[in-house]
Amino acid sequence: MSLKRETERFCGHCGSPLEHHLSIESAAQLYDCSEQFFRNLVRDRKIGFVKIGRLIRIPYTEIIKISNTIPLLSDELRSSTRI
Repeated sequence: MSLKRETERFCGHCGSPLEHHLSIESAAQLYDCSEQFFRNLVRDRKIGFVKIGRLIRIPYTEIIKISNTIPLLSDELRSSTRI
């Protein structure tokens, strides 16, 4: 069963990884924020990451999870103007 779980991570035809990974720099550019923001998330273990030697890569699914947890500014403005 664990073998099946391992093989689901890779394409059955070419063997390439199914999930994309981003560097800290790429993730910061995607969100237009500082690299330190993502470094802090990794340091505090608030986001999943993969370490390959000295390289740190963040799975794209973790990036999506972060975007779902960050409230929209419009929602915050609406809630702050309510009395």
